[in-house]
Amino acid sequence: MTYQKGIEPIRIALYIVIAAIVGLFIYNIINRPPNKHIGKGQPWVAAMSQGDKDAKNTLIDYTDYFCSFCSEVEKATSESSFRDKYIASGKLRYEHRVVTILKDKVPNTEQGAEAAYCAADQNKYWQYTHHIVPRIKADYFDRGIGVKNVAIPKEIPLLPIDYFTTSAQAIGMNVDTFRDCVKNEKHKEEIANNTDRALKLGVNGLPYMVVNDYITSGFSGGQNGINSVLKAGGVQ
Repeated sequence: MTYQKGIEPIRIALYIVIAAIVGLFIYNIINRPPNKHIGKGQPWVAAMSQGDKDAKNTLIDYTDYFCSFCSEVEKATSESSFRDKYIASGKLRYEHRVVTILKDKVPNTEQGAEAAYCAADQNKYWQYTHHIVPRIKADYFDRGIGVKNVAIPKEIPLLPIDYFTTSAQAIGMNVDTFRDCVKNEKHKEEIANNTDRALKLGVNGLPYMVVNDYITSGFSGGQNGINSVLKAGGVQ
C-alpha cells in the first residue's frame, strides 16, 4: 500500500511533464515565424506567380532559363497533370523567382533574366517561359551544350536579342516594347536586388525549391520528381 502511494506522485508529475512538453510543442507550431522564403506570401514579381494567392501550400522555384536542370522542372510543372492536380484545384501557389546567381558561369543568364522580367511586364511571363525554355533545351541542352554532365562541356554562346524576341513574337507580345526593355536592361537593378535577396536567404544552386517548410536544391526530373518534392513539403 505504501508502495502504491509512492508511485502516484511520480505518475502525476510525469503527466504534468508530458502535458507541458505537448503544450510547448503546440505553442511553437502556432507561433512559429513564417518561412523566410515565403514570408507573408507576397510574390517577388506578381506576374511570376500562379495559382490561388490564399492556397494552403506554396512552391517557390528559384530558376534561370539557362540552367539545364531548371528546364526539367519547367517541363514537369508545365504538364497538364501538374496544373490540374495542384494549380487548378487550388492546392498550390506556384512562384518563380528568376535570379542570376549563375551569371559568372553561364553567359546568357543576365539577358535571359531581363527577357523574363520584360515578359512579366506584359503579363506574359508564363506563356513566354513555356515557349522559350523548351526551345533552349532543344537547341542546346539536348545537344550537350550548356550542360555539365558531358565529356567535353561547351558553353552556350552569347545569344543575340533576336533569339529572345522570337519567343515574344510567337506568343503575341508587343515585340518592339519587349526588345527595348531587354536591350535597355530595364530591370537590371531589380534583378540584382532579387539575386542578392536570394543569396542572403541561402540559395546556393539552381534549381532551388521551397515547398512550405521544406527546401531542396537539385531535381531528379519528371512527374515523379516534382511529386516527391511536393510530398516532402506536405502537399497531398
